[in-house]
Order: sequence, then C-alpha cells, then structure tokens
Amino acid sequence: MSLLRLHHSSHHEWLVGGCLLLLLGLFASAVAGGQPGIETVPVQLLASPEQGGSRPSVTADGQGLAVGGNPGGVVARMHFTLPQRTDRDNPWVVWIERKPVERVQLVRDDWRSDPREFFAPRAGAGPLPTGYVFELPYGWQGDIDLELHATGKLPAVLRPRVIANAEAWRVERQGVAISAMVYATLFTLALLALALFSAARDRLFLTLFGCATLTLLTFSAVNGHLYQVRGLRWLAGWGVQGLLALQFLLCAALPQLLLRYAGTRRVHSAIARGIDIACVAMAVLAAVCLLDLQPLVRWLQLLAVLARVACALACLGLVLDAARRRLPMAWPLAILAMLTIAAGVARQLMLWGYLQDFPWVRSGDQVALAAAMAILAVGVISRISDYRDQRDRDQLARLDSERRMQREAARSDLNAALQVKLRSCTEGDIEWTAFHLLLEHLVPLVRADKAVVLARGYHGQDVQVAVPASRKDEAEALVSQRELSLKRHAANGIPLQQPLSVGDAGGLAMEALVPLPIRAPAWGMLLLERAGGEGFTTEELALAGEFIRLVLVHVDQALTAIQLRRSAELDALTGTFNRRTIDQWLVRSFGEAERDGQPISVLFVDMDHFKAINDKYGHACGDHCLRAVAQALRTALGEGDLLGRYGGEEFIAVLPARGGAAARMVGEQLRGDIERLRLEWEGQPLRLTVSVGVAIRLRDERPAETIDRADKALYAAKRGGRNCVHVAPAVFS
Repeated sequence: MSLLRLHHSSHHEWLVGGCLLLLLGLFASAVAGGQPGIETVPVQLLASPEQGGSRPSVTADGQGLAVGGNPGGVVARMHFTLPQRTDRDNPWVVWIERKPVERVQLVRDDWRSDPREFFAPRAGAGPLPTGYVFELPYGWQGDIDLELHATGKLPAVLRPRVIANAEAWRVERQGVAISAMVYATLFTLALLALALFSAARDRLFLTLFGCATLTLLTFSAVNGHLYQVRGLRWLAGWGVQGLLALQFLLCAALPQLLLRYAGTRRVHSAIARGIDIACVAMAVLAAVCLLDLQPLVRWLQLLAVLARVACALACLGLVLDAARRRLPMAWPLAILAMLTIAAGVARQLMLWGYLQDFPWVRSGDQVALAAAMAILAVGVISRISDYRDQRDRDQLARLDSERRMQREAARSDLNAALQVKLRSCTEGDIEWTAFHLLLEHLVPLVRADKAVVLARGYHGQDVQVAVPASRKDEAEALVSQRELSLKRHAANGIPLQQPLSVGDAGGLAMEALVPLPIRAPAWGMLLLERAGGEGFTTEELALAGEFIRLVLVHVDQALTAIQLRRSAELDALTGTFNRRTIDQWLVRSFGEAERDGQPISVLFVDMDHFKAINDKYGHACGDHCLRAVAQALRTALGEGDLLGRYGGEEFIAVLPARGGAAARMVGEQLRGDIERLRLEWEGQPLRLTVSVGVAIRLRDERPAETIDRADKALYAAKRGGRNCVHVAPAVFS
C-alpha cells in the first residue's frame, strides 16, 4: 500500500469511527434526556433468620441481596415506609433489575405476589422487559415489611427499588430502547454479512454472519428476552447451563472472526494455532453445558468467567496487532474493544453488587460490542473494494494482454507479408510495396482516418503512399504545401502530434508525425490523422515507430538481396564474399555504425610465404591451402561478422560492434587457428601461418581510410616477423 493510499485510508477509518460514535452519543443523549429523575422510596434489607435451610446474604450497605451458591434459595426482609397515594392509576411497585435468577417473589403475612421467573417471563411483562415489577396493594401506607425470596445458581445481587408504577415503566422503556438498538444493529449486521457472502463468496462474511447471530442470541438470552420468543422457549429447559453454553460459544466465535479479519494465520501462525486450540476447548465446554450435568454447574461458572477474560485478552491482542499492521478500521476497532472490555468488567461488578444498577452499566458492554462489530463490518466490507480493485487490475491486464497479442499478431502478419511480397518485387517497386503494406497493417491498430508515408531520396527514389487511396490527391496537395516543414520535423527525429482544422466547417482533427529513420540526405515522414480531439497515445506512436523500423529493415534486406543476386557475390575458390561484395557491405556497415554510434573493425589476414608454397608444390596445393584457411577463418568468426577474399592470398574480415581489445582478440584467435591447422599435400605436411592487420574505424572515417590503415598494419606485422597481429594506430608515421 502506498503512503498516499495509507494516509487516505487512515482518514477514512477515523471518519467512519467518529460518525458511529457520534450516532451512539446522540442515541445515549436521547435515551438519558428523556428520563427525568426517578423518585424512589428508601428500602432497607435485613437478614432473615434461617428458614428451611436457606442462608440469606445481605450486602454490607443493606440494599442488596446476594443470590447464588445456595441451592435452597435466599430470603431477606425488606423494610420501607410508603407515603399515602391519591392516584389509583399510579400505585407503588417494587422494581428489581432483571438478572438471571430462577425465581423471585415477595411475601407478607396477608399478601403474596406472583413469582417472577427469568427463564419463564410472564406474558404481560412487555416486549423487552428489563426488570421484575411487583405491584403493591393500593391501600398500603406507612411502615411496610416484606420478605424477598430469590433462588438462583449464578452469582448476582438484587437491589429492589420502591417507585411509582409510572416511573417503573419509564425505566422499562429506557431499557427497551437500549436493547432494541443492540438487537437491531446485530440483526442488520447478520443480514448484511449473509448478503455479502452470497455476493463475494468470502468465508469471512459467513464468519461475520455466524458471529453476529450468535452475539444476538447470547445477548437476548443474558437479558432474558430470548425465552419470550415462541419458537425458542424450549431453550429455557437448559436454564443456567444454556446461558453458559452460549457464552462459551461466543467466546470461541469472536477470536475466530478476528483471526480471519486480521489475517493472523499468515503472519503469526503459532499464535493462531494456540487460539484455535482454545476455541475448540470452549466449544467442548459448551457441549458439556448442554449435557445438563448439575454437579458441574459451579465449575462451569468459574470456567465461563475465565473464558470471558481469555477471549477479551485474545481479541484485544488481535485488534492491536491488526492496528499495528494498519488494517482497515483497526484503530477504531481497538478503541471500541477496550471500551467493551471496560463495560464488561463494570457489568460483572454490578452483578456482584459492587456497582449500582444503571441502564448503561447494565447494557454498556452489549452496546460497545455491537458498535465494535459494526466497525469490524466496515473493515471487512473494505475487502469488497479490494476485490473490485483486483478485478479491475485483472481486467486491465487482460485487455493489455489481448492488445499486445493483437499487435504482435499484426507485426507477425506484416513481417510475413513483407517477406513474401518483397521477394517477388522488382527493384523499383520495393519501397512503394513495403510502405503500402506498412499502412495496411498499421492504420487499423491506431484507428487513423488517413495515413501518408512520404520518403525523399530514399535509395535514390521519391516515394509517397496514401491510405485510403481515394484521398491520394488530397494528400499529395497537402504534402506539397508542407514539404519544407515536414523535412525539418524529420531532421529532428522525434515523433510529435498537433491539432488540425479540417474541412470548410473548421472541424478538429489530431495529426501525428513520425519520422522515418533513414540516412541523410534522404528523409521521410509518416503522417497519421484522426478526426476529433482525441490524440494518439504514446503506445500507438511507439507501435508506428516499430512498424517503420521493421519495414525499413525488410526494404534494405530486399535491396541487398537483389544487388547480391545481380553480381557474383562469392569468391568461387574459397566460398567467401568477393571484394566487390565486401566493399558494399563495408559501406552499409559503416553507415549503420555511424548512425548507431557503434564501433566497427576491419582485419586484413594475409598468408605468410604463400608464393613459396605455390613455387614448391604448385598452384593446386596453393588453392587447397586457400580453401582450408578460408574455412578456418569462417569457423572462427561470429554470426554477424563478414569474411571475404580481398585478392590473392589476402582475406578481409569486418567485425561490427567490436573494437579495440575485442578486435585484437579476434585477430589473435584467427592467427592461432591457422597456426594449429594440420594440412598435408601428397603425403607431405604443410605448416601455414598468417599475419593480421587490425584497424578500428575512427569517427567520421570512411571505409577506404580504415581499410588503408588495416593494410598498413598488415605490412607492419609482416615486417615484424610474420605470424603476428598488429593493430593500426590513428595515424601512421
């Protein structure tokens, strides 16, 4: 990821996280602002004597009753003083926060309330009840004593409050609003994740769906709302162990979701394996809970607390590692993860009686976790953007590959057409035919409406070809008007394009000028015209230049082939080029070296004491030696080197793109190969040696001048004792 993209991504993360926190703040303000101060009647809880083996446990402040750990239940005496009420529609009620206790009931000598059960909510308790409401008889006033009976297996502290009925319903509506927000958020996330999985087929979205659904089930079970749903009331049969099973499953699911989100398995495989093992253990504990083994309830409760702590630490570590690696939305998620952990600790302290019961303490961890999952969903959805970018890159790569294949096919077609048609052309038709093939293959690829190739003095000819042929006269008139400016552009050697006004109506067109790389004083230009304001791309101009170079190479080869066919280009005795052919190639090679700025070397190779061989053994032996030497020299030279017989026993070698030490090395190789030849003539061994003169082309030097220096270097080698190599200096003294 580039720094610029990372910068924008970071701003995007904090923008989304800030907007979500703003929405949560607005909702919290709306909920809190709609609740005026609640008038309560002070309540004093007193420990009751043991009854039926029950052991009551009242908190030190006398306002809470600890439930859990006592199979027979607990009993406490409530004492409060009721003011007289005149509104029959707004009686006094006892409101107790809804905590996971199996049974709660108020009892007096002459009165007994209906019991309230966490796992079996009453039909009239409302859609999402947050507390147990006990309506007191209207006529009660003054000092009142009641017994609070509670039974439960999970540790919790009940804090009864005596308030007016209207106040109780305000508290209920506040809790309903918070729970409804949490459930709606999780339900929407689950639907969104399922839809994204259907579209993207990424298992991360399926994991998000399962985790959001499991979180929704767990929260609704912890709040007691799950057991009000008709199709799910049978889950109450597991009671406390069902709650513990859901908590174990959620503790196993959340780290798995973050593992996929953070990609931890790729960067920290050992940590990921450890988390996987812990998640499997939690899933096993969930299965044990569903076995409903009552003796294990206390141990399972302890393990559930440890599982929540381990899950919190693992999730926090994963999101911090993701933030360190700058994954999308990782930092906002890390902040919300810490808020979720803090809210979870506060809720647990409230359940144990260390904190007062407030709506945001009771549901803060659920709100924070729902917000964290929403932030996580935003980060996960960013993968859709990655998929889209990858798809776009693949599509562009495919289009580029198809375009390259199309152009390579056109280049191959042009190459094949040039080889076939130029082979059968006469010398005067080669240039025109080649340029016509160039336009025929190039125009469809660059989408040009008109194209003209103009060449002046190219191989002694003036050539002009236009496509389409119907616009030939128009092209000739245009070229004749602009010939001087076109010649100046050709001398620059740089392709350019410019806008044109065409037609009587002054329409707009773009013209591209591509010079032909031919040697001065000849010059040439390719003109491409396209209607509209869209210019030719750099790739299109490069393609035109490539096609031009290909055509020029074929033209030069075709002309060279004709000239060689016209002359006796090979020496009949040795099979090497004759002097005339070598001279022609020297001119061409020197021109290419001058144009490309490459060195070129000329080597003269002369057989030592050749006259003595002829005199002693005859001319037939001399011819035999010449053929053997020519074969050895041809074998030693490279593929691009030229070898010819320059006269008598003298050979010449032309080495393009080599000079200095490389040319001398080739000369030494030639000398050594000849010296190592083992020849016989009529049973008598022949020992042959050669002297070699080397000259490297100087700047602006003509072939004849270089050959002259190589010839002088050869004679210097002769004077130096023969069978040696001498390199010509720039100037001979």
